[in-house]
Amino acid sequence: MLKPKISIIIPVYNVEKYISECLDSCINQTLQDIEIIIVDDCGSDKSMDIAQEYAKKDSRIKIIKNNQNKGLFLARCEGLKSATGKYIISLDSDDFLDLKACEIAYNATKDGYYDIVKFNAYNYDGNTAGIWGGVTLNNCSFESLEEYANYIYRQKDYPRWNLWSIIVKRDIYLKAVKIVGLKDRITMAEDALMSFVLWNLSNKFCHTCDILYYYRQNENSTTRSKNDEIISRNSKDRVFVIKKIKELSKKHKFDRKITKVFIDNLKIHEYYDRLIYHQISKRVFKIYDKYFRFKRSLRVKFGI
Repeated sequence: MLKPKISIIIPVYNVEKYISECLDSCINQTLQDIEIIIVDDCGSDKSMDIAQEYAKKDSRIKIIKNNQNKGLFLARCEGLKSATGKYIISLDSDDFLDLKACEIAYNATKDGYYDIVKFNAYNYDGNTAGIWGGVTLNNCSFESLEEYANYIYRQKDYPRWNLWSIIVKRDIYLKAVKIVGLKDRITMAEDALMSFVLWNLSNKFCHTCDILYYYRQNENSTTRSKNDEIISRNSKDRVFVIKKIKELSKKHKFDRKITKVFIDNLKIHEYYDRLIYHQISKRVFKIYDKYFRFKRSLRVKFGI
């Protein structure tokens, strides 16, 4: 049996309200040569009951069950172990794909030429959809890591490191997981950590202007939480990721420009976490952010 072109990895945890919309967007893809890997991350609602019903009707669906709740990052890694597709798409179980997402993204790889293809997303609140991040990526390509690093280094805004906004070669992803070597659960900045390694292991990159992903604004998300304990944990996770990126960059001689961009932007987010935790005025964060934006503008203008 031929291997599928794409494996869609979906960690599932307490999303019974959204899981059907998520899975419908997968099984109805215009590119049928895919597999759908659902990772049961030990939730307490009826999400997996719904997923099991879908699996009975579609042989492309595989279900993997974790022995305990591992969180999004490690659950994705578990799904990757069972993936056989040439490329990987990470899909959060409360989000969904455009029905042409797999077809458009795979065509953009030029039959395996590009290691990573990055696409645009919608910010979706259940009723309306706006452009995620406010600005769409344009169609462009980069023929080397150095070329892509120079591009990232010149950007004014933080790099789009979300794993759900890319399609990446499975072999590269597997290698990245081994290099990261993470065994403990983290719930914040995990996408930044993995994307940092994925980019440094890749050589050919493509951006497409197509909007292929619907990112749901979930009020229960840890990124939107006002709980002091969660905010404190988020801050600690970001600090851990910053240290990990420094360690990996030194050990594997990763690109210095990409390293600097990731660390600078993670520091901004971690500082904001601490401001919220200590209930300091957001005005202080705005001043801090303005300072870093000024530094970025100098970098763009003078290459410093």
